[in-house]
Amino acid sequence: MKNLITALAIVHILWFTVFSGTTGKLAGVVTDAQTGQALAGVNVYLDGTSLGASTDGDGFYSILNIPPGRYTVVATYVGYKVFKAHNVKIDIDLTTTLHIKLQEAILEGETVVVVSERPVVTPDVSNSQLNMEIQSIEIMPVKTVEEVLTLQAGIELGSEGILIRGGSANQTVFMLDGQALNDERGNVPPTTFSFSALKELQVQTGGFNAEYGQARSGIVNVITREGPRDHYSGVIALQIRPPAPKHFGPSIYDPYSYFNRPYLDPAVCWTGTDNGAWDEYTRRQYPNFEGWEAISEALLNDDDPTNDLTPEAAQLLYRWQHRRQGDIKKPDYIVDIGFGGPVPVFSKPLGNLRFYVSLFKEQNMFIFPLSRDHYGQNAIQTKITSDLSNTLKLIVSNWYQEEFSVSPYQWKTTPTGRVLKNQSEIADLLNSSSGSSILYMPGYFSPTSIYRNMFGIKLINALTPKTFYEVNLQYKQSRYHTYQMAERDTTRRFEILPGLKVDEAPYGYWGYGVTGIDGMSMGGWMNLGRDKSKIATTTLKFDITSQVHPRHQVKSGFEFVYNDFRINSGTFSPSMSTWTRSLKYTIFPYRFSFYVQDKMEYMGFIGNFGLRLDYSNANTERYVLSDYDDFYKAGYGNLIESEAPTQKARAAFTLSPRLGIAHPITENSKLYFNYGHFRSEPPSSYRFRIQRESNGLVTYMGDPNLTLEKTIAYELGYEHSLPYGLLLKLAAYYKDVTNQVGWVFYQNLDNSVQYYKAANNNYQDIRGFEVTLYKRVGRWISGFINYTYDVKTSGYFGLTQYWEDPNKQREYLRQNPYVEKPHPRPYARANINFHTPGQYGKKWLGGYPLANWNLNIIFNWKAGAFDTYNPNNIPGVVDNVRWRDWHNIDLRISKTLNLRKAQVQIYVDISNLLNFKYLNMAGFADRYDYLDYLESLNFSWEEGVEKGNDKIGDYRPVGVAYDPLEPNPDNDPQIAARNQRRKETKSYIDMPNIQSFTFLNPRDFRFGVRISF
Repeated sequence: MKNLITALAIVHILWFTVFSGTTGKLAGVVTDAQTGQALAGVNVYLDGTSLGASTDGDGFYSILNIPPGRYTVVATYVGYKVFKAHNVKIDIDLTTTLHIKLQEAILEGETVVVVSERPVVTPDVSNSQLNMEIQSIEIMPVKTVEEVLTLQAGIELGSEGILIRGGSANQTVFMLDGQALNDERGNVPPTTFSFSALKELQVQTGGFNAEYGQARSGIVNVITREGPRDHYSGVIALQIRPPAPKHFGPSIYDPYSYFNRPYLDPAVCWTGTDNGAWDEYTRRQYPNFEGWEAISEALLNDDDPTNDLTPEAAQLLYRWQHRRQGDIKKPDYIVDIGFGGPVPVFSKPLGNLRFYVSLFKEQNMFIFPLSRDHYGQNAIQTKITSDLSNTLKLIVSNWYQEEFSVSPYQWKTTPTGRVLKNQSEIADLLNSSSGSSILYMPGYFSPTSIYRNMFGIKLINALTPKTFYEVNLQYKQSRYHTYQMAERDTTRRFEILPGLKVDEAPYGYWGYGVTGIDGMSMGGWMNLGRDKSKIATTTLKFDITSQVHPRHQVKSGFEFVYNDFRINSGTFSPSMSTWTRSLKYTIFPYRFSFYVQDKMEYMGFIGNFGLRLDYSNANTERYVLSDYDDFYKAGYGNLIESEAPTQKARAAFTLSPRLGIAHPITENSKLYFNYGHFRSEPPSSYRFRIQRESNGLVTYMGDPNLTLEKTIAYELGYEHSLPYGLLLKLAAYYKDVTNQVGWVFYQNLDNSVQYYKAANNNYQDIRGFEVTLYKRVGRWISGFINYTYDVKTSGYFGLTQYWEDPNKQREYLRQNPYVEKPHPRPYARANINFHTPGQYGKKWLGGYPLANWNLNIIFNWKAGAFDTYNPNNIPGVVDNVRWRDWHNIDLRISKTLNLRKAQVQIYVDISNLLNFKYLNMAGFADRYDYLDYLESLNFSWEEGVEKGNDKIGDYRPVGVAYDPLEPNPDNDPQIAARNQRRKETKSYIDMPNIQSFTFLNPRDFRFGVRISF
């Protein structure tokens, strides 16, 4: 009762301040060092903790529920020397084996001290996983957890997040101290974690145990620090990138850039781009413009006397409407602060009550401004721990994040929660007919803010030294706010010429069609996105773990998840009803799961066997409508909820077996295999969406009867410890992905029904292998290098379009896309750290100037993508051209200073060290511009003078004038020589029109300092 009251008091005091992580195990056998006889009753414990156990009759001991970290293990027995093993490493979900040999004591109080060295090959791991401590991360030239993860084999970064072994972002579960953070709206996880609070990072890319649900590609578990019991410690880290362009070439706002030169270049702006001042090539590089004189004449000759302008006045109006200058003037920065220790006054009476708080703040400037000029986020994390007794531990924690960006909605769809932050994706926005509007009109895309909060309580109770349970209660919420900008002031109060007054356009929101003097859209088709959705998830989880036998550790548990979806998003235009759409629903789906797993540890065989049961209930009605039902039509769609027939949505019930086997061949090698069924719920938009235009026309229809998406995965791996501390890892895998969701289009005879319906109709086959070579420790050098080769085949069952008109259906079947032939795109990464040891070199002024230097280098390479260029429309020609391979080098140079009670790291990060240039699709103004570029290249399958070895991505160097190849039908040696010179200089290449964004990400410098105390 006393413990219960204490726990409730802490919860009451700390209600606004969620969960700790998974733990590891220490086990082994204690024997007499001389006779080898097992010793029973030996006390083995972790120094400075309350964790310990006694050996049984066979000398076996096991200590469960150990937070990850490094410990000193102590063994005591009457008549024997005290045994101490320092630096014993405990990893989450793994067993650390420490066999102890006790020596008889001649004198009382004798102690034997050893330094533990963990075996290079971890024998009980039966899947591909990696554990990284913060000490190895903080010396890398990385800013986020995502950047750390994408250095590992099999992991890439997509527009929505981490992609593991070909899976999408919503197939990976991110966990903070063992608790899932994924946003249940689309199961995509936020990935903002403070390095100042980070203790260890674990990533599993296959074969995870039955306890994990909603994950089909990977598990990322971020383990954070606990506050110390008896002192205070903290971290202050600052990183800054000075203001600088994020692209090569001139400013996109330059008067001679693609969007401005025809209107401002004196050679053509008055009389037009066809006046002969530009050569043919230059004319093709810019938009066609008739000239300000023609514009002025048209205005003077129309029936509206209020818009009469001279050519000079017309150009001045153009300058006003294009006055926005968005070059980067602010720095990128990251502020990361953490602090923790005992809670004043209450610490001792409340079970060594301790806390750790971290603050993370980021500003990342956009390559050019949108409705916001940067991507920003703030995150605060609090973790409070109390040892209520020697066997009972309480952890209360809270994670809160604010995310500020822009919604990338399209006018045909409604916002679904994703925001823009990738520079290449933002640059690609200009690759459209609205490019000039996006560049100069701040409100083209709607600003978005997302607020996420997770609160939780974890209670851990050791029933016996070999059995403990955990109870987790978690509540997380996401609030979305995509909104209209401030309305435009249409008062003509700005006098740009005597007698010429204008309003503030293109600034401010204006929902009606307005065009600028050059035809640029300044209203109507802009700032359409709206989102006021709220997602809340409550989770109750219970797990019990027991070492039922020295060879068997059994874990079992259940999880109940209840969702509260209040979706209220859409697009709005006061001038066009077809641009006004709504997506609203309130649904309370839930799911339940139960699992049991057994970890068997025998000499030469370690197995993980598990079975997971999942029950998913949409908890709603399903509308019973035919494919071309009248309820999908305009005027009827708004009646669906009140008049359409319904039936109870069916629940899904599945069983998922999991199997993992590790076979240690020798002390230095092992073979492992795993197999499992992994399932997750489809994103909520596919299950519950009813999207309609303002007139009721249904455009998207979800299906709550969708089955769980499924992946069956196999993996075979081998690990071998090599000389000089090297570890070789080989892994081959296959994933059979089915029941993936997609949209299927339906249209009736008179086109009054046109909508997309959700279906489990997509599949994937993914196979690949990975090779990794590690050198985890070394006096001078450490690091890793890896290589990934995978092939992905994807497709769909049935059809993706259904037409009530049989003629259109037959036409669709004739034009149905070919079965896609997969092409591998292998990639490799390397991270090499050169470092000088502590106390290296001569001592000077009380320190060692040459000690504790680090040069950390990251190298990335990826094979080029395939594309199709078929100018002659030859049947069957597919993927006949290829992009150049991509490679990049980043580095960090750092110096660590060890002061009396603090450690200071000063560093500089350099990204794209060698200033490599890679052609970006954002440089092409449109599809025709891209085709002109392809036509200018010389591919191996071409004939005559056009035959060559070019790849997409080859470019004409800066300063080399365009000089196309000449036909040489008579083999004229002079023409041949000129063509050869042109090929050597690449002068024949017709470069993309948007020169500013043809190459992104130039060499970049970031400066930082990290203070640990």
